[in-house]
Amino acid sequence: MYYEIYIDQFFTEQFLIGIILLAVTGMLCQAVVSWKRLAAGALLSAVCMTALVCLRRPGLYPVSLPVAAAAAFWRCPIKNEWRHNRNALLCLLAVTVCFGGAAEALLSLLPLSATAACALAALLVYGVMRSLGRQIRKSENAAVITIQKDGRTLVLHGILDTGNQLTEPVTGHPVSIAEASVLDELLGKGWEEQQGFCLIPYHTVGESDGWMRGVVFDEMHVAMRRGKRIVQRPLIALCDRKLSYKEDCQMILHPEHAPS
Repeated sequence: MYYEIYIDQFFTEQFLIGIILLAVTGMLCQAVVSWKRLAAGALLSAVCMTALVCLRRPGLYPVSLPVAAAAAFWRCPIKNEWRHNRNALLCLLAVTVCFGGAAEALLSLLPLSATAACALAALLVYGVMRSLGRQIRKSENAAVITIQKDGRTLVLHGILDTGNQLTEPVTGHPVSIAEASVLDELLGKGWEEQQGFCLIPYHTVGESDGWMRGVVFDEMHVAMRRGKRIVQRPLIALCDRKLSYKEDCQMILHPEHAPS
């Protein structure tokens, strides 16, 4: 048994598939990559795969993956940039495996052309992996927060929001945000007159500017998947409305209050 392969057609197919896989990988990794780099990665991958077929070594196809990933997503491995390179390669590997399986399943189950099956498989893989990525990020950013004040303790469920850059305007201290109705239990009645508070200005998209009451607590313990952290005398702003209507989120954690 033998297969007849047209090299030009095979090369073109590998190049187009490489573009699709790298584009999906870039979107999932949230990498800002030009189409020139994507095309370069797909081109090198197609050249590598075509050479392997000509050398009768198609089983070495995985060799083309790091070549494509390096051409499209490589960053200078300083500080934490090596993690970006590793994540891009692993994401490309996962996308390739899922894409191949989805394309084969669609071709066997539905009367589709190879082009239509590849396009539909790319959409399916992107949708599924994007949903999984959201769940993973949600799990990684979830936090259990224990707040202490005058010998009393309160446990809240919160989430780390890297976009929360709220600070106290005079001292510049980072400010996390919690629901006022929840913290009232810890502060007790009449706490405004007894200990006072500071006013923290804030601005949200689509709403007018406003002020929130800020309170300094004795201690805050933050537990996340990445680790734990104890924050002494944290400044927390009291929000008079619910922070989230879809999730059980009682507190939005400032990045400087989260474990490193």
